[in-house]
Amino acid sequence: MPNHRPRGFTLVELLTTLLLLSILAHLAVPALAQLRQNARDEAATEELLTLLNHARSQAVQQRRSLLLCPSSDGKNCQSDWNLPWLLQSLEQQPLSWSAPYAGQNRLRWAGFTGHIRFHSNGTSPLSNGRFFICADRQITQQLVINRQGRIRRASAEENRQESSRCL
Repeated sequence: MPNHRPRGFTLVELLTTLLLLSILAHLAVPALAQLRQNARDEAATEELLTLLNHARSQAVQQRRSLLLCPSSDGKNCQSDWNLPWLLQSLEQQPLSWSAPYAGQNRLRWAGFTGHIRFHSNGTSPLSNGRFFICADRQITQQLVINRQGRIRRASAEENRQESSRCL
């Protein structure tokens, strides 16, 4: 005699499964948001690094000093590094104008001057400093430019020490 018992889930089993799925989703959403933010900050850091290396290499290739600064009009330097960047010769001849980091207003610069000057040998003696990428008043990424014009990423420990720069 065949057993014709109905197959399926009971209401209690379905509710238990939905409860477990909602708890897992509640835990996963903030982690995914943090992962997405980290990916954005990493992409911004790579973009900054590329633009800085480009400016330095242009100074070496053209055998002249170049000035890198933020500019809203492509002609005059300003102080907000969230604006597009202007790369120009010391004769005020614009070479390129690009918009890094899409104006997120989370980029900070701390240096001896408000601009970066790369000399024909690739050095930047008076333009050493740091770029900070901030999220939720914390430094998430940091690029350091030394006097030789070399650019490096800061360590996590350096990011923690400089956290007041994002306030």
